[in-house]
Amino acid sequence: WAAWDGNPRAILGEIIACADILIGNHRDIALVTGKTFPGSGEARRRAAAEAAFAAFPRLTMIASTARRVIEADRHAISARVDTRDDAAQTEELEVSRIVDRIGTGDAFTAGVLHSWLGGQSAAAVVRCGLALCALKHGVAGDAAAFSPADIAAFWDGAGDVR
Repeated sequence: WAAWDGNPRAILGEIIACADILIGNHRDIALVTGKTFPGSGEARRRAAAEAAFAAFPRLTMIASTARRVIEADRHAISARVDTRDDAAQTEELEVSRIVDRIGTGDAFTAGVLHSWLGGQSAAAVVRCGLALCALKHGVAGDAAAFSPADIAAFWDGAGDVR
């Protein structure tokens, strides 16, 4: 955005105003609302979500991930989902022996949407998104197909199900 002579706040704000779900974090919300969110962790993320819900009445859910790079092939990832009345955040999950990061955000989004469309709770939505994100790190290429059984096996400790 900095290299382009445009107005990201106006452009993205117009798009988000039409959305039910936002896949974005406190930095994205700061950009579109013009607000800053001091502090860190869950409190900052909830404050950003509340500002987004106030600014965009159609929004029903905000989902995001946070990544901490430990080494090139080892990252710690957590995920969060906020609704107007609820929130769920995972603990950090260490992902090691990373093959490919490309498509991990799409995998997270697919898990969020799949669970949300299935009427799951915020906690189930965020866990499904994080599981698919983590599993995708072990697959080369920009897409990976995993089943609900793969997700269950992942949380049961099977790790990489492929």
